[in-house]
Amino acid sequence: MGAASVLALVQSETSAAAICKAATESTAGPYPNINPLERTDLRANTSGNTTPRQGAQLTLRLKVTDLDNNCAPIAGAIVDIWSCDATGLYSSYSPFGTQGQDFCRGYKRTDANGIAEFVTLFPGSYTGRAIHIHFSVQSAATNIRPNANDNSLAKIHIAQLYFARSNVDEVFRSFPIYQRGAPITPNESDSIYTGEGGSGYIVAITKSGTLYTGDIEVGVRRASIGMDLPTSETPLTSGKSVAVTLSRQQSKLYSIVVPTGKTKLTFKSSGGTGDLDLFAKAKSAPTTTVFDKKSDGSSNVELITFN
Repeated sequence: MGAASVLALVQSETSAAAICKAATESTAGPYPNINPLERTDLRANTSGNTTPRQGAQLTLRLKVTDLDNNCAPIAGAIVDIWSCDATGLYSSYSPFGTQGQDFCRGYKRTDANGIAEFVTLFPGSYTGRAIHIHFSVQSAATNIRPNANDNSLAKIHIAQLYFARSNVDEVFRSFPIYQRGAPITPNESDSIYTGEGGSGYIVAITKSGTLYTGDIEVGVRRASIGMDLPTSETPLTSGKSVAVTLSRQQSKLYSIVVPTGKTKLTFKSSGGTGDLDLFAKAKSAPTTTVFDKKSDGSSNVELITFN
């Protein structure tokens, strides 16, 4: 390789080119999640009456992409969602008499494709608001203060999802329980929708029988959700090992200069606990999606060799 600089990124676990855009952030509203719960199916309470609540089943797939890395998917991000049920009731809050309940609330980590998938209810209507689902994207599941917004949440992306009126009308016609809520407020009559980027958060809906699937992509910057990669590197010395301690989804960057005449370079890791991944690139810092070589097995035993 000659006298070339090689940089290696190690990350505690684990794209194609695309077009993505930054999305406007919004308010958390008055009823954010309390003690976030990791689960896929949100239609029922986790204790007490655990029968799924009535309404249209919605499989919601939210994809998180990296604005600073060619729209590559961001794996391991926490996507937290909460919404009202078919009649406009939120769980967990006294104004609705639902203390101790947790229907229509929960979080998932994004998979290798950047997707967090939930099974929930198509939300109902309540006075003054368009049909919507709240969500946040962050590096760890944390409580969010009621009515918190972008200015007070430096490491959390928070916004709301909306639906085309044709989809809303079809659901409300097909499932009579939705008629128990308030009359539908059009998106254009909702000041949060019009003033906080609601048009960029319309969920694409498809239908199979009585089941609905919703897809949406949200572009964020890693730094804005607390998952930014390191920008300065720690030099390595050939033959001398270093101890690495990382939290979940945390990364550290190392570099080494290969002397002229050397014919092989090896990075290897072993020992400890957890799942460590290695990514390496010549002359510039790698990322988890831009690299020359990687080793990303399911343990801490990883090996990268350059000949």
